[in-house]
Amino acid sequence: MSHSPFGLFGRPAGDPGFTVAIEIGTDLYDLELEQQCRILELTGRPGADFDQSATGCARVVYELPHTGWVQAGTDALDVLQAVLGEFEVFGAEICRSDLWAEEPIFPTMPSEVRTGRPPDQDLTVVTVELDSSVRRSTADLGRALLELRAVGGAHCTPAPEDRHHLIVTMPNRSSLVSASAVAGKCLIPVGHMWQINRVRVVESQTYHLELEDRARYHPPRVPDWQFALGGEDGRMVVVPDGSANLHGWTVASRQSDGQEHTAELTRDLVWIDEAGLVNLLGHGDRIEAWTATLPGSALLTSFATPQGTEFLVDRWDGMTNWLVETLVRNGSGLIVDLGPGGYVAPVDEDVDDDLGLADVLDPDDEVINAQLHVLDDGVVMVRRSRTVLRRLRLGDHSVEGLELDVWHHDGHFDDCTDGYLFTSDLHLAASACTAWFRDHGGLEALDALGCDYSFADALPATDREDA
Repeated sequence: MSHSPFGLFGRPAGDPGFTVAIEIGTDLYDLELEQQCRILELTGRPGADFDQSATGCARVVYELPHTGWVQAGTDALDVLQAVLGEFEVFGAEICRSDLWAEEPIFPTMPSEVRTGRPPDQDLTVVTVELDSSVRRSTADLGRALLELRAVGGAHCTPAPEDRHHLIVTMPNRSSLVSASAVAGKCLIPVGHMWQINRVRVVESQTYHLELEDRARYHPPRVPDWQFALGGEDGRMVVVPDGSANLHGWTVASRQSDGQEHTAELTRDLVWIDEAGLVNLLGHGDRIEAWTATLPGSALLTSFATPQGTEFLVDRWDGMTNWLVETLVRNGSGLIVDLGPGGYVAPVDEDVDDDLGLADVLDPDDEVINAQLHVLDDGVVMVRRSRTVLRRLRLGDHSVEGLELDVWHHDGHFDDCTDGYLFTSDLHLAASACTAWFRDHGGLEALDALGCDYSFADALPATDREDA
């Protein structure tokens, strides 16, 4: 068997094998367990499992190691025919397994999104991706298109990393199986000239529905996101708008030691409370959202589209979401101090102990500080100052009699130069701190920002029944 990427038995360099996906005409979350078991039985391939297509429908996916595209295509046709006998099927795809691991959704480029038009009749769309690791002439690409035009209209569009997509529209199809077989025969001479990375055969209505989704939601910015509260196996990033088309999108994060991590956004069920905070604790309404889990306490750095467009996360938004997550994870008595990480207050040790903090600090030594103090009943006190804030020793954390959501500038705290606020809106509390540093120091202040936590002490519980 040839280890060249060309010919009937060709294998790509490195012999990565091929992945096969059969697209079922049912939403993944609507597919009953019995149906899943039956589809896997019809598939009859070891390791077969389900994931989502670009439109949210179920795909049964399995790998074929040590194969080329022809053998993978033949196997996919057999499975397609078996599944199609009992279930509605929209399409089938074969893809190099190493490429599938990076791009599980066929990366339709923006140029195709803009030019694609829904057909007036029921057709089949075949998309072929050619590898461009070996430079070939425009004439070679033209010859490949000529082979495909024997079965329908064909054109070429750009693909990621300078690869090529050949789009073929086949009229008057009798069945998805026969259309796939015809397309496969036309690709044999192409496979002698080019390394074929992936082939997808799909009903035209599904193909153009995907194009419409990508055209409707191709955001020029980072989608609205937050950290889910209550996660135990890492930090979960959530885009609450489950209707957004983020198929194939990924998120990047960075840990404190500099290690970077990438994860794909997938649909999942989470909860959202009345305040709009997403959680994994069962609080509020259950919704379908886009999620990705980051390792440990890594911070989110960017989102990326399937086409490779990267959107950097606004660092101030990241700070706000991190503070919200911190406040929810801990109960009454938590104090979060924010200020320049390397700052040391120039306090005179010989000064009278009865004097307040504001009296012993140099008034010309301005330093931007903020403090969050968690009280009872989900209320947070926010204090902002141009000098160091001390940790208050409150008699209790009761919120009875406090006026919420109003900034106070009455000088009640001698160390608090720019007001304090009581609020149960955690996002407001976090945003108040973020805005304070953003407006007084900008990114330079963010780069130098330090954080210190103080937790309430607990008395021994030896006499309690629940100890």
